[in-house]
Amino acid sequence: MTSASKHDWDDSELERAMLLRRKLGDAGAPVLAVRAPGRVNLIGEHTDYSGLPVMPVAIDRSMVVVATRSESGEIELGNADSSYPPRTFTVARKIAPYPGGDWGNYVKAAVQGVIDHFARRGVELDRFQGARMRFDGRVPAAAGLSSSAALTVASALAFMAVNGLELAPIETAAMVARSEWYVGTMAGGMDQAASLLGRRNHALFIEFDPLRVRPVRMPPEAALVVADSGEAADKSGRVRDEYNRRVAECRLAARIMAHQLRLTRVRILGDVVRAAPDRNAADLIELLGQAAPARVAPDLKEASALVAATPDLLAREVLGEGSTRIALDRARPMEILKRARHVLSETQRVFDAARALGEGRLDEMGALMNESHRSLRDDFECSTQRLDRMVECARAAGALGARLTGAGFGGSIVALCREGEAERVIAALDREYYSTLGIDPLRSRAVLHAAPGADVIDRF
Repeated sequence: MTSASKHDWDDSELERAMLLRRKLGDAGAPVLAVRAPGRVNLIGEHTDYSGLPVMPVAIDRSMVVVATRSESGEIELGNADSSYPPRTFTVARKIAPYPGGDWGNYVKAAVQGVIDHFARRGVELDRFQGARMRFDGRVPAAAGLSSSAALTVASALAFMAVNGLELAPIETAAMVARSEWYVGTMAGGMDQAASLLGRRNHALFIEFDPLRVRPVRMPPEAALVVADSGEAADKSGRVRDEYNRRVAECRLAARIMAHQLRLTRVRILGDVVRAAPDRNAADLIELLGQAAPARVAPDLKEASALVAATPDLLAREVLGEGSTRIALDRARPMEILKRARHVLSETQRVFDAARALGEGRLDEMGALMNESHRSLRDDFECSTQRLDRMVECARAAGALGARLTGAGFGGSIVALCREGEAERVIAALDREYYSTLGIDPLRSRAVLHAAPGADVIDRF
């Protein structure tokens, strides 16, 4: 990661960094600063971990970190928000996590990811120095806007910079995406790519395997209203099992389709799509519906017969192994058809949306967002009554399209508006949603803008 100009930082980010620098104290070592934005996903939800495209924007809400080298070999963490307590851990080949839900695990994930990545390049552990880091995050936590990715990206960049290590941004994105598995959520790579590769006034059309990013210019008359439902969507907490369950369901759907199509080396739905380019989403959904029941028992005995594999082998392929193995609620069947139907139809919507947005067809883009929300609500079952209520409120107030954004199960919605309608949408949400629940609207909704990606200032 190359040094960035301070022109990529807004005045408030520079002020936050200066305050953190004063709290860090002056130990004589050079101090660096990092900013990493959150993101809002316009369309392409729950497709990235299937290796299929997404279209987010990096947003003008960020994590700011200042850091300096420590000779102790320890990573010392402090946070401007006192609800996140100080943490200290030692640089090691294998770093044990804190208890689940601890904010320090995202920093540990980043440090572990850097150590693992460079170990594969022959960098020995004793090459790494410790660091003193101070954080100030302004991406709302558990709101579906990737506060965790902003924290992990910023931590990885700071740890690399302290140790004089660099990677291309796209390589860093892939590294950090893998590192977040450390916290137990089997996420894809959208959030990290958006945070690192964001571009002012542009959305990002992101494809995977390999990671590729193409900017899509936002029409100047477009406005994005992002509104937090007030329902926490913490993927390191209660939402993790639901999220991971859908990862497993999508993997199982891919395995069944691969068996029917006689494909090998298939892990995820994206592998099926790439190996069968003559089959569109409707073809693949029809194939799955003919090959398997809509849902199967979680013991995988029925599913193993469908793919001519033993239950143990199929479980390793679908659920993983070791510390990252996905745990299933054995009282619930695995939904196969609905999950695949969402992912495959959403993939087509992403391609259509990239064309529509790039050509300024905002009405079409809005309609695609509306259809995306319906699919997330009915087929992926990750919406909530609150999110549905907010979506309907935004549409009734004049939004061209509105949908949940992020993993769902709470969090936020994004509404696409013409610039002159954004305030009317906000007023309707204030009146018909926030006021009825006693939620402070000023802290919960805003018009957000596409921002540049993560930056490092080497000497701050």
